[in-house]
Amino acid sequence: MAYLKQLLHKLSADITAVPAALQQSHYPALDGLRGLAILLLVFGHFGVNDYTRHYGIFFNSATGVNILFVLSGFLITTLLIKEKLRNGSISLKYFYIRRALRILPVAWLFLLVLAGLNHVFELHIRLFDFIAAMLFFKNMPVQQEPYTAHLWPLAVGVQFYLTFPILLVLNIRWYTIISLAIVIVVPVVCVINHFAPAVFASNAVLHLLARICNYMFWKGPVVILIGSVFSLLMFKGIINPEKLKVNQLLSLAILLVGIIVPAKTFLFYTKYLSEYLSAILIGLALVIAISQKDILSKILSSAILTTLGMLSYSIYIWQELFSGTRNLQPWMQYFTQLPLWATIGFKCIFLAVIVSFSFVFEAWFLKLKDKFHYTRSGADKKAAPKN
Repeated sequence: MAYLKQLLHKLSADITAVPAALQQSHYPALDGLRGLAILLLVFGHFGVNDYTRHYGIFFNSATGVNILFVLSGFLITTLLIKEKLRNGSISLKYFYIRRALRILPVAWLFLLVLAGLNHVFELHIRLFDFIAAMLFFKNMPVQQEPYTAHLWPLAVGVQFYLTFPILLVLNIRWYTIISLAIVIVVPVVCVINHFAPAVFASNAVLHLLARICNYMFWKGPVVILIGSVFSLLMFKGIINPEKLKVNQLLSLAILLVGIIVPAKTFLFYTKYLSEYLSAILIGLALVIAISQKDILSKILSSAILTTLGMLSYSIYIWQELFSGTRNLQPWMQYFTQLPLWATIGFKCIFLAVIVSFSFVFEAWFLKLKDKFHYTRSGADKKAAPKN
C-alpha cells in the first residue's frame, strides 16, 4: 500500500528537473535503434524472409514500424518537456514548423515522382490516393493500393502530433493520466473483443467503444503513447535506470524478445497481447540502452546502424518502389528471371542510389529545421536538441 501511495504521488507530482539519462541533446543509440528498425522493415519487404525462414528467422516489417512509433513517442515527449523546463513554456508554433520540415519535403517529393511514374507506366493510382497520402489520412479504413499504402504510419504520426502535444502543452498531469488510461484500457478492450466478441456485441455503446479502440487507437497511437509514457515515467522518477545494476546483456535480451514475440511464426504468438508486450519491451530496452553503457548501447551506437538511422526516413519513403518478392512493379519486370538473392541485391543498389540523392534534398530542410528551436530570453541556452 505504501508503494502504491508513493507511485500515485510521483505520478501526480510536477516535473521540475531533467533526469541525468535525458540530459543529452543527442542519443546515438536511438539513431542506431532507428537504423535497426529500418533494416527489419526493408528485409521484410525485399524478400529476405524467403531465405531466413528456413532457419526459423523472420524479419517482421510491422515490428520495425512499431520500433519507430515507440521512438517517436519517447523523443517527442522528452524534447517537449525539456523545452518546457528550459523555457517555462512550449512553442507549439516552432514544434509544428519542425515537424513539417522533417516530414513534408521528402514525402511530397516521393508523391511527385510517383505521379510521374503513374503517368509513364499507367499504374492506375487514383487521385484520391494521392490526396489521402498528401493530407495524411492513409490510415483510414479506405481501399488501399500498393504504392502509397506504406504512408499510413506517417498519417498516424501526423495525427498524433496534431492532438497529443497540445494536451501536453496545456497540462502535463492530464496528459499523463490520459496517456496511461489509453495505454492500459485500449489493449484490454482489444484483447477482450478479439477473444470474447460477444461481450461488446451485446451492447451498442460497448460495441462502439470496441470499434473506436480497434480503429482509432490500436494501430499506431497506443504504441506511440507507450514510448511517451516511458519518457514521462523517467521524468517523474518512477523509472530510474541509472540506479539499476543490470547485466550488460539485459537490454539486448529484452530487445530481442521484443522483436521475436510479435512475429506470427512465434510459437506463443497471441494477437494484440504479443504486439502490446513487444512495444513495452522495446521501450524498456530503449530506456536501459540510453542510460547504461551496455552491449546494446554499443551495438546501436555503431557507425553502420547510426548511419542507417540518419537515412531511415528517406529509406522508408522510397523502399516501397521495390517492395515485394514477385516484382510486380513495371520497372522490376526485367529482373523476374534472376534468382531472388540477385534481385534483392539490385533492389538495395537502386534504393541506395535514390536515397543518396533524397538525403541531400532532405538535409537542406533538416538544417533549416534546426533554426526553429524556441528559447525564451533569459532562459538557460543549452544546445538545441535534435529530433
